Amino acid sequence: MIRRCIQLGIAWAIGPLAAPAAEAPDPSLLERLDPLVFEVPAVHSHSSHDRGSVKAVFFDSVPHDGKKKRVFAYLGIPESDKPVPGMVLVHGGGGTAFYEWVKLWNDRGYAAIAMDLEGHLPKDAATGRGRLSHDHSGPSRVGRFGDAERPLEAQWMYHAVSDIFVAHTLLASLPEVDADRIGMTGISWGGILSSLVSGIDARYKCAIPVYGCGYLYESHGHFSSVRTEAEKFWDPARHFANGTVPTLWVNGDGDGHFSVNTTSKSFDVTSDHAWLSIHPGLPHGHGAGWDPVRVPEIYAFADHQLKGNGPALARIVTQPVGRAIELEYESESPIEKATVHYLNEPLTYRKPKDDPKAKHSRPGPWMSMEAEVDAMTRTVKARLPDTGMTYYVNLEDARGLLISSRLVELEKPEPSSLKPSHAP
Repeated sequence: MIRRCIQLGIAWAIGPLAAPAAEAPDPSLLERLDPLVFEVPAVHSHSSHDRGSVKAVFFDSVPHDGKKKRVFAYLGIPESDKPVPGMVLVHGGGGTAFYEWVKLWNDRGYAAIAMDLEGHLPKDAATGRGRLSHDHSGPSRVGRFGDAERPLEAQWMYHAVSDIFVAHTLLASLPEVDADRIGMTGISWGGILSSLVSGIDARYKCAIPVYGCGYLYESHGHFSSVRTEAEKFWDPARHFANGTVPTLWVNGDGDGHFSVNTTSKSFDVTSDHAWLSIHPGLPHGHGAGWDPVRVPEIYAFADHQLKGNGPALARIVTQPVGRAIELEYESESPIEKATVHYLNEPLTYRKPKDDPKAKHSRPGPWMSMEAEVDAMTRTVKARLPDTGMTYYVNLEDARGLLISSRLVELEKPEPSSLKPSHAP
């Protein structure tokens, strides 16, 4: 039905573990959202931006500044003789609605919607111009919570969260989509938003935040400036205690925007329904954050959670805690390799000496060593070098998929590593 309405340009509408403790549940945000987020919105074709089978639309969302607001989105639905699962795709800073992201999921058998959360249009294929405002746009992001002192309904985060709710409502209303099999993934700022929404919107059957996470105020990266209570209101960690949505946390171990300790802590407090995948050297960006080659765990996780396909990702059931590394795991796919990635110092972010043009600080260099995998007992063991102070363990299964332990930060190296050496 949605295809016909889009093609004809008709406005379309239907009626209305020993882990850190999570912060106390905070229901106030969900209660303060406009009830319109649960009503199926009107959809308006914008065919000049169509990209083949991926259609360009506007959908109505919550009002902004007392005026009607519309959100631009790319929407794609694969051909199928039965309802398909769906994905809501949440872009990061400087991003927009990416049609290629929608197409990537369509080609894998998912309906998908990617919306522009900053009131812009994507790049026009004919003119090359992009990120232009439109007549019904909402607010744009103001730095890092730069509008946090404004009334809630005027803040960008309020509108971004609301638009994600509406996107789910729209996708779930389509007859081609199985409303009970909708997931969400977000990249960078989209990771912040998707992890926040996963704590307050139980309609989702999986969430995959990439880079972005909670506990932003504990970051060694960009978000270390988040300090005021008004800014912290939007931290996803405020909602983790309410969340039950199966979640895969994804980050690189050197990301300068979202330091790996914040991703690890976000995983720690959601570990009863979450997995963690830390990728050594994963660059920061939309392309890297949705690349099936770089981060195949995203698609394996969604396929298992939403389609029931393939083995589940491995799960570490006993996390490492000290220098004598030992963990237990469960895995439907054989674990073929375990690697300890470690630093010989506390987790510290600084501009790399070997890259004077680097824009962002990062830790490292990380060292690595193999750990012993016992497939019979499903345990992994290793001894951290005496100089090591910070580490995580990656398990790699027969499919090449990585699942990570939490980050372990030791207070000091072994005394033996501090003794001066003497020439013979």
